[in-house]
Amino acid sequence: MITIVSGKGSPGGTTTLAALAAAWPAPVLLADCDPAGGDLAPGWLSQWLVAGAIRADRGVLSHATATRHATAGDPAALLEHVQPVPPARHVGLLAGLASPGQHSAISAAGWTRLTASLAAFRTPAGHPADALVDVGRFGAATPWPLLLAADVVLLAVRPTPRHVLAARPVLAELAERIVPERLGLAVCATSPAGAHEVRAALGRAVAVALPADERTAAVLSDGNDAGAVPRRSPLLRTARRAARRLHGTYHNYTPAELRVPAPRASVDVLAGASR
Repeated sequence: MITIVSGKGSPGGTTTLAALAAAWPAPVLLADCDPAGGDLAPGWLSQWLVAGAIRADRGVLSHATATRHATAGDPAALLEHVQPVPPARHVGLLAGLASPGQHSAISAAGWTRLTASLAAFRTPAGHPADALVDVGRFGAATPWPLLLAADVVLLAVRPTPRHVLAARPVLAELAERIVPERLGLAVCATSPAGAHEVRAALGRAVAVALPADERTAAVLSDGNDAGAVPRRSPLLRTARRAARRLHGTYHNYTPAELRVPAPRASVDVLAGASR
């Protein structure tokens, strides 16, 4: 489970997570857990949301409602709340809240149940699936269970003084509860030199550094081209390398498996989600 969190100023965390999901080399669950309201479905998948292929009422809130009397998380119960992502068939979406007001319906216990389900999620065929989790901008409502249980927590930041300054207090608070080995940076819209400067300024390893690529960023943030990411775009090429490196850190691979996702596995997440 990889959780991404942002500081002030919308540094691009949601777009980065969407890029990683689109490039992930195996079935993956994309969970929009921003307590202020989700942006993945209204952004990257907006055309599919308008067309009715993605449902706004099926996701984090419906899972919390369905499991409100449960005492523990149940990964199997999560499947019925996961939806296919049409432009990326290996991705299953747990859609986010429609508005900040819905956050009160989740409760701390609801976030804890969801965290347990995400951490142990399996596809309908029984294969483990990684979870990429967006918790949005860090603040008082941030669901800490999704940070504390993550294998990696990434703070999204842009290579500008404004974003670096905004990241410092967030990093300091995260570091009080998350060990250094699990806390890193996702530097958005950057160059190699920019990523190096951010690392030096914040004293944290850069786990993901994605280049500025306005065309592809518009697909992932605004749903241009029906959310179909250009396969040869600089952003996707870099995201693919980052995704394989992150995935390979926790899974055993052969070199051939790293090059191309298995077609059968790529639809596995969606086989049950569409039922």
